[in-house]
Amino acid sequence: MNLNESIIIDIQSIINKARESAVRAVDHERVIMYWHIGKRIFEEEQGGKDRAVYG
Repeated sequence: MNLNESIIIDIQSIINKARESAVRAVDHERVIMYWHIGKRIFEEEQGGKDRAVYG
């Protein structure tokens, strides 16, 4: 099969853009996950109070 060089470049570009988009989506979800973990730890340490005892 003899493909035009420009179509190969276009396909590579599409693949690379999709990969970059997937990485950004995973990074975003990871940040949200860590935020929720931190929030949960914070809430546990505060015990419903405005300030932690050790502060």
